[in-house]
Amino acid sequence: MKYPRTTRSGFSFIEALIVAAVGVTIFAGLFGTFRYTFELLAHAKAKTTAVTIANQRMEYFRSLPYSQVGTIAGIPPGTIPQNSTSTLNKIQFSERVLVEYVDDPADGLLTATTTDSNGIPADYKRVKIEIGWTLKGQRKSIVLTSNIVPRSIETTDGGGTIRVNVLDADSTPLPGASVRVINNTTTTTIDVAKNTDSTGTALFSGAPAASNYEVIVTAPGYSTDRTYQATVANPNPTTAPFSLLEADISTVTFQIGELSDINITTYSSITDTERKEEFFGSTGVVSSTGTAVASGVLRLIQTGGVYGTSGQATLLAVAPTPLIAWGAITVDATVPSGTSYNVQVGTVSSSTFTVIPDAVLPGNSSGFTQKLIDISSLNPATYPSLSLRFRLNTTNTANSPTINEAAIYYREAAVPRAGVALSLRGNKVIGSDSSSAPIYKTTLSGTTSASGALSFSNVEFDTFEVTVPGSLLVSVACPNIPLIHQAGINSSVALVLRGSVAYSLLTTVVTQTGRPIPGATVTLSRSGFTQTVNTNICGQTFMNSGVLPESDYEVTVSKPGYATQTITAVSVLDNRDLIVTLTE
Repeated sequence: MKYPRTTRSGFSFIEALIVAAVGVTIFAGLFGTFRYTFELLAHAKAKTTAVTIANQRMEYFRSLPYSQVGTIAGIPPGTIPQNSTSTLNKIQFSERVLVEYVDDPADGLLTATTTDSNGIPADYKRVKIEIGWTLKGQRKSIVLTSNIVPRSIETTDGGGTIRVNVLDADSTPLPGASVRVINNTTTTTIDVAKNTDSTGTALFSGAPAASNYEVIVTAPGYSTDRTYQATVANPNPTTAPFSLLEADISTVTFQIGELSDINITTYSSITDTERKEEFFGSTGVVSSTGTAVASGVLRLIQTGGVYGTSGQATLLAVAPTPLIAWGAITVDATVPSGTSYNVQVGTVSSSTFTVIPDAVLPGNSSGFTQKLIDISSLNPATYPSLSLRFRLNTTNTANSPTINEAAIYYREAAVPRAGVALSLRGNKVIGSDSSSAPIYKTTLSGTTSASGALSFSNVEFDTFEVTVPGSLLVSVACPNIPLIHQAGINSSVALVLRGSVAYSLLTTVVTQTGRPIPGATVTLSRSGFTQTVNTNICGQTFMNSGVLPESDYEVTVSKPGYATQTITAVSVLDNRDLIVTLTE
């Protein structure tokens, strides 16, 4: 018996799921497209509204009398608010207006070196209006600018011009600095700011003739310089507010610099030492090609009275244990005419010398030729040992350069001193008090931590005096104090403090460029007294043992490669500081 065949049509469950998923994807895409389209339309509508507002406002500005085209509390002064808000089409719009005079180059520009031909840099006014709004979490704005020219001859409307020059710490003109001009004594209060141009100058033409103009100058990451009002605390400011006469130009100059940090560490003691090679034998030379050690010098090999043209020698590595910091390298060399040498700093492994890259020690790849090489930037954890490689050359085979002495200086121990109250005072003065005593711009104070550390952030460039408690005395200051704190460069200062004594001499030995010289021999003497100490890696010695209050001491300082310096009639009547400069 045959049964009829049954056929069923339609979707299976899986097919239905697939169709539903595809549908959701399509509708989600369409919804996203519609939403994006609506947002575009909303932003376009808002922008159109903003343009309408800006055009209407600009037409209003053009309709004003020329003398009234200016901002409230601005320069030039006028009736236009600098900032305002309005609402249109349910959107709130912000309005910012800037009006400034323009010095047209057609009749000359007023700069630090040139002048306007008729003495009026206010040739016409430029109005800039910015309309901004926020929609769907996005901030947008449009800007319109228009020049408004006087109907007759150019004029500052009974005012004058304020020219503010801004210099950086190197006395170079600083573009982009913010200059704020304030005057609370004019008919309408003035408070306006603008940035310096490419020449470091900001011009405020059309400022009302008045007295008591104040200026504040700064820049992101820079210090602030300004005028100061006379107050009870500062009755005699060094830079007081100034006056502006009608049709006149008042020029003021300010100097600012990049801010940087001062980091101070106090110690009870430090131990500096050296590894010196004087070439009295060849044990300090681990490899040599074309060079020889003879008569206490390293030189090129001589054969039959003729020197080779080139050679090199690598010294035994210095691997101090313990090691806290590297200090400096000193080289005493003799370089006759037609000869030359250089020295590279590196590491030695399996007799292979690896030069420390220039990124770590600038100039090392080509080699150093100076007598004093600063290696204090080298990380002792990365470079626990150092070696020197000398390369000698001559074009006159009758002569050879000689290396007479080489030394590496480093710090192997330091004991921190905690809880020391320190005060720093800059030398910049902003005025004087009623007793004519100076009022200093920057004063800092703090107490060192358990590790002896104390940091001051964002400090202005200046020369700082450092004061320690009266029961303590600075026996080492590295670098020497007063501290010269440079703009944009963090300063690190190490102070070794000891109990105060009645009489002492702290001697700092430096090059003609002010760099400290380690390993210099300092002798303090007078009749019946002599004491000799070598300078540490900071170029300093401290002497107090057996020192009496006398005025006839003699200080003699010597170092191979430098001319010996003797200073007579040195007075040590208290705790004396002495700086000695050596000449190569």
